[in-house]
Amino acid sequence: MKRLLFPIALLLFSVSLKAQNTSDLFTDKYTSGIDVFTDIIMDAPDGINFRAFSPGVNIYAMRTYPVKESNFAFAIGLGLGIHNIFSNSVLNDTSGMSYFTPIPEKTANSSNLDYKKSKLTLTYLDVPAELRFKSASGFRMALGVKVGVLINAHTKYKGDDLITGKKTKLKEGNVPNIATWRFGPTVQIGYKWINLIGYYSVTTLFDENAGPEIYPISIGLALRPF
Repeated sequence: MKRLLFPIALLLFSVSLKAQNTSDLFTDKYTSGIDVFTDIIMDAPDGINFRAFSPGVNIYAMRTYPVKESNFAFAIGLGLGIHNIFSNSVLNDTSGMSYFTPIPEKTANSSNLDYKKSKLTLTYLDVPAELRFKSASGFRMALGVKVGVLINAHTKYKGDDLITGKKTKLKEGNVPNIATWRFGPTVQIGYKWINLIGYYSVTTLFDENAGPEIYPISIGLALRPF
């Protein structure tokens, strides 16, 4: 991490030397934006495949505080983070422990089983905070953190019933053992309104010792007019 931070700091310093009219860079006190991303699941349980593209969205509003007449500003805000985690499994709970069970190829009566989707949807109320850098040329970067509280969790399954084989749609709103809080670093880099964004959850998706120990990473694109 230290080896990564040094070239980033050097890049920001060199760009700031070339910037002009820094007092006019952060004129908007309040900004809003939207991220579209996919979740990568680290340390997936054996036999469980999480879909490479699991679309999610962040929507937020932030207050900007310029650091005097410089290329830097601090920002803090409030937002919603909605994650859709698709997999080849269904989420079960036994004796207080949550786990993913692979969807079988055949039903209990030995008929072929087909399904269209199985996903876990999580919605968080987030508080993001960022240290922002912006140049007069349009280059921008932000390093920050995000803390969120879970406000909704549910699962959806659409396909053949695992037992009868009949077409079914199931939605379960009582999802146990999902961690109430999440926390992790954020990064974004881009040009003007278009940015690449990343978020790494240092907290596990499930409560400790109550589910698989997996850590989501979100990578995507953002429209962030700061």
